[in-house]
Amino acid sequence: MECESDICLLCAGTGTMTWQQPVPGPEGLVLHEMSHPCPRGCSGWWKLPHGDARGVVQGNVAGNVARANEIPAGPSTPA
Repeated sequence: MECESDICLLCAGTGTMTWQQPVPGPEGLVLHEMSHPCPRGCSGWWKLPHGDARGVVQGNVAGNVARANEIPAGPSTPA
Protein backbone atom coordinates (compact mmCIF):
# COMPACT_ATOMS: atom_id res chain seq x y z
CA MET A 1 0.00 0.00 0.00
CA GLU A 2 1.55 3.27 -1.04
CA CYS A 3 0.93 6.55 0.71
CA GLU A 4 -1.87 8.58 -0.76
CA SER A 5 -1.42 12.14 -1.97
CA ASP A 6 -2.44 13.40 1.50
CA ILE A 7 0.22 13.60 4.20
CA CYS A 8 0.59 10.23 5.96
CA LEU A 9 -0.64 10.27 9.56
CA LEU A 10 2.03 7.78 10.64
CA CYS A 11 5.15 9.53 9.34
CA ALA A 12 3.91 13.05 8.45
CA GLY A 13 5.33 12.58 4.97
CA THR A 14 8.93 11.99 6.12
CA GLY A 15 8.99 8.24 5.38
CA THR A 16 10.12 7.47 8.94
CA MET A 17 7.94 7.04 12.02
CA THR A 18 9.51 8.36 15.23
CA TRP A 19 8.39 8.03 18.82
CA GLN A 20 9.79 8.16 22.34
CA GLN A 21 9.99 4.94 24.28
CA PRO A 22 11.07 4.37 27.90
CA VAL A 23 14.18 2.19 28.15
CA PRO A 24 15.58 0.87 31.46
CA GLY A 25 18.85 2.51 32.41
CA PRO A 26 21.11 2.57 35.47
CA GLU A 27 19.11 5.43 37.01
CA GLY A 28 15.63 4.17 36.04
CA LEU A 29 13.64 4.65 32.86
CA VAL A 30 15.07 6.98 30.23
CA LEU A 31 13.17 8.16 27.15
CA HIS A 32 14.91 7.28 23.89
CA GLU A 33 13.80 8.40 20.46
CA MET A 34 13.03 5.39 18.29
CA SER A 35 12.43 5.32 14.54
CA HIS A 36 11.29 2.87 11.88
CA PRO A 37 10.51 3.17 8.17
CA CYS A 38 6.82 3.92 7.61
CA PRO A 39 4.87 0.64 7.18
CA ARG A 40 2.61 2.27 4.60
CA GLY A 41 5.45 2.36 2.09
CA CYS A 42 6.20 6.09 2.34
CA SER A 43 9.93 5.49 2.73
CA GLY A 44 10.02 4.13 -0.80
CA TRP A 45 12.21 1.15 0.08
CA TRP A 46 10.69 -0.66 3.09
CA LYS A 47 7.22 -2.19 3.03
CA LEU A 48 5.33 -4.60 5.23
CA PRO A 49 5.50 -8.23 4.14
CA HIS A 50 2.69 -9.03 1.72
CA GLY A 51 0.56 -10.86 4.30
CA ASP A 52 0.77 -7.99 6.81
CA ALA A 53 -0.08 -5.40 4.19
CA ARG A 54 -3.59 -6.84 3.83
CA GLY A 55 -2.59 -8.67 0.68
CA VAL A 56 -3.66 -12.19 -0.14
CA VAL A 57 -1.16 -14.87 0.73
CA GLN A 58 -1.74 -18.06 -1.25
CA GLY A 59 -1.53 -21.39 0.54
CA ASN A 60 -2.09 -21.85 4.23
CA VAL A 61 0.25 -24.32 5.86
CA ALA A 62 -0.91 -25.52 9.26
CA GLY A 63 1.60 -25.35 12.09
CA ASN A 64 2.49 -28.21 14.43
CA VAL A 65 -0.20 -27.32 16.97
CA ALA A 66 -2.94 -27.19 14.34
CA ARG A 67 -1.83 -30.53 12.91
CA ALA A 68 -1.70 -32.11 16.38
CA ASN A 69 -5.23 -30.94 17.08
CA GLU A 70 -6.43 -32.70 13.91
CA ILE A 71 -5.19 -36.11 15.05
CA PRO A 72 -8.24 -38.21 15.87
CA ALA A 73 -8.48 -39.36 19.45
CA GLY A 74 -7.53 -43.00 19.90
CA PRO A 75 -9.11 -45.53 22.22
CA SER A 76 -8.68 -44.63 25.85
CA THR A 77 -6.22 -46.72 27.76
CA PRO A 78 -7.40 -48.54 30.88
CA ALA A 79 -6.51 -46.92 34.15
